[in-house]
Amino acid sequence: MASKLADHIADFIKYKRKIGYDYKTGERYLNHYLSFMSKHYSQIELPEKTSTEEFLSTYSNKPGSLYNAMAPLRELSKFLSKTGYPDTYQIPSKQMPKMVHEAPYFLTEDEIASFFSKCRDIYKEEADTYRRLVVPAIMILLYACGLRPKEARVLPRECVHLCEGYIDVLQSKGPKSRRLFISEELVRYLQKFDCAMNEVSPDRKYFFSNSKGKPYSVAFYQYNYNRIWKKAFPEWVGTAPKLYSFRHHFAWANINKWATEGTDVNAMLPYLMRYMGHNCIKHTLYYFHFVPDFYQNYTDLANKMSDRLPEVRENE
Repeated sequence: MASKLADHIADFIKYKRKIGYDYKTGERYLNHYLSFMSKHYSQIELPEKTSTEEFLSTYSNKPGSLYNAMAPLRELSKFLSKTGYPDTYQIPSKQMPKMVHEAPYFLTEDEIASFFSKCRDIYKEEADTYRRLVVPAIMILLYACGLRPKEARVLPRECVHLCEGYIDVLQSKGPKSRRLFISEELVRYLQKFDCAMNEVSPDRKYFFSNSKGKPYSVAFYQYNYNRIWKKAFPEWVGTAPKLYSFRHHFAWANINKWATEGTDVNAMLPYLMRYMGHNCIKHTLYYFHFVPDFYQNYTDLANKMSDRLPEVRENE
């Protein structure tokens, strides 16, 4: 019965959260799966091959969504196999789609200067108080700290400790949290932002709150990023870089700075990995692919590491 399947899914999500995972995306896709099963296979109590493949076929033209649907289903089946249901169907690992992403766009220093100059001009005249304050502030935080856009969007106000000079990022990807110490210049800027926000939303839950007390969507920020980019670079042809470009810039700018200064990059990479919230050093090493294109003095070191570099997904 579908109710039995619902119980299994509820137990699995409870388990994931008990071990520290937020698991909102996984829960959303498992709920889609449960709705599909309730409608078409209400008599089935455990995942099985035919119904699973039919459900996944609904995402056949959406590789990103297909991956997001398959991953929690495989985890659910593994969980059930280990908790009393050994015959549960598991999606073969070879069927998992390979995620192919565009090569990241790396912002130049001139582009960054032009971007933030135009950002100040646009939002200085913005009529909506929340947009006027929030958009420039979150752009600066993304640039300065290399946060994932979602980490900044849903950042609780209680996790921003400006007097002490750090920000806590809680359970972003997986169960791990991290503490980011920030510069005095950034602290002063965010203090001014916080004071201004207090005048319109003194009891807000999120540091970057909209007028309804909720975080703005990622689409909202990408739209505003595009708006700024088009004003800063009116002759630009094609799609503007992604909001995620600030995170890419943070990674390779630090790597290049260390290389240029003669700092032992290998010794510094674990610190960069922790600061960026990567699950392992391989995700940080990904950026070695790109540094030689911009900095010739770094070619030798990057080439030595190239045989160890994996692919990395956009949301890592």
